[in-house]
Amino acid sequence: MQQALLAGAALAIVAMSVLSAGWRPLWYDELFTLYVASEPSLGAVLSALTAGVDTNPPLDYLLRHVSMAALGSSAEAFRLPSAVVFVAGLFAVYGYVRRRTSFVAAAAAFVLPISTAAAVYTHEGRAYALLFASAPIALWAWQRACERPRDLPRLAVLVLALCMGPFSHYLGVLNFPAVAAGEAWRSWRRRQADAPILGAICVALVLLVGLLPFARTTAAFRGGFWASAFHASDLPLYYVWVLEAGKLVIPAVMLAAGVLAVWARRRAPRTLWPQVPGHELVAALVLVMTPVLAFGLAKLATGALTAKYTLALVPGLAIVTGYLVACAELTSRRAAAALAIGLGGFGLYHNAEATLAYRGLEAVPGPVLSALRDSSLPVAFDSPHKFLEFEHYVPAAVAGRFVYPMDAETALRVRHFNNDEIALRNLARIRPLNILDYQDFKARNREFLLVYDATFWPGLERELPRDGFCLVTRARSGTIYVLDVFTGCWPTAD
Repeated sequence: MQQALLAGAALAIVAMSVLSAGWRPLWYDELFTLYVASEPSLGAVLSALTAGVDTNPPLDYLLRHVSMAALGSSAEAFRLPSAVVFVAGLFAVYGYVRRRTSFVAAAAAFVLPISTAAAVYTHEGRAYALLFASAPIALWAWQRACERPRDLPRLAVLVLALCMGPFSHYLGVLNFPAVAAGEAWRSWRRRQADAPILGAICVALVLLVGLLPFARTTAAFRGGFWASAFHASDLPLYYVWVLEAGKLVIPAVMLAAGVLAVWARRRAPRTLWPQVPGHELVAALVLVMTPVLAFGLAKLATGALTAKYTLALVPGLAIVTGYLVACAELTSRRAAAALAIGLGGFGLYHNAEATLAYRGLEAVPGPVLSALRDSSLPVAFDSPHKFLEFEHYVPAAVAGRFVYPMDAETALRVRHFNNDEIALRNLARIRPLNILDYQDFKARNREFLLVYDATFWPGLERELPRDGFCLVTRARSGTIYVLDVFTGCWPTAD
């Protein structure tokens, strides 16, 4: 019965992810992954990455390449690995907690992540599902290896699990501190280091040298990346971002479980307390501190940080919540079960609601597409995101007139970041894209259309009036505008 409940929840998550994958249009970042993963062979995928076509490590692209080779080139086949890997991460959370506690406690830990911001990555074609899953998988592998530290297959699994994170996303290297801290605590309590476990961790660290050919290509983005303006004051916001998808449900559940746990620890005999080794709790708490560790790493090395890079904190919160529910269960079994059921029910409802919201979404709004079709003028894009997305979805007869007229130097001056301009030129190595420097485009074109997205940082929309171009709205849908642009206006100061 217990296994059936977990399997049912997992299948429901995968089913909703597949539906979302088919309904939600691919967005800018995903298209980079799609084009790299669509290369004709695994070797070609690796070559594209070492040439700088995209900036993440190779594992995610390789998985998607295999998925599309087996299932076709649909959006569902492209995005399916995210759902499978995410659910694997949930089972790793479950296994880690279940080893020391009851089914109810482990089930609460299993369902908590689907009520967080992490759930969106079950159907997004980027490496964040792997980043999420790699953390609990590493902890699970370490937990099992500690039980039989001389078992070579378990040690090999630990090595692979530790490599999974950084070979998916560079911030996956933060799985190492969680395992290292837990192992350090274990060694201190035992008054003896476990050489096989330490050896496995060292082997995994050595294998990270294999990332160097891929990491070198990211150097061009340092200093001009959109996420380079991060501050220590942002750290609380990363926790808020993770939890706000579930509104107040997760904080309320954790608070209730904590209160019940304190009450139970005071009333229940010590012999009945969950036998959770201190080192396993330490490892989970270090995962909860992922934003702090990521901030330090970004300051020292990467130079960029945003909330989704800290997704490993979600399995940490899930594990800690599972332990709290286990303690609460000592004196309040029905209340503990109600917390787990409520958390799971809300998570599934929240994901179903999000899935249904994708129905009918248009990759290119109808009024915008009509305005582009009704004109024979060149079409410039102020947003690199909309340029790539429209180029992917709009018929070739119209997309052939698309151009992105922004270079890295101009973008840095007007937007203060230029990673998109560098990235699109790198992507043009494997996919033909019409990209020009701003000054060249301006000299060649005196009349054209401009697609402007009000949600993106303004560039051309500000720069063109300064150079004497007139901007008149032709069509609008939501935040996306189609503007007629022509010469003849007085240059503006701003």
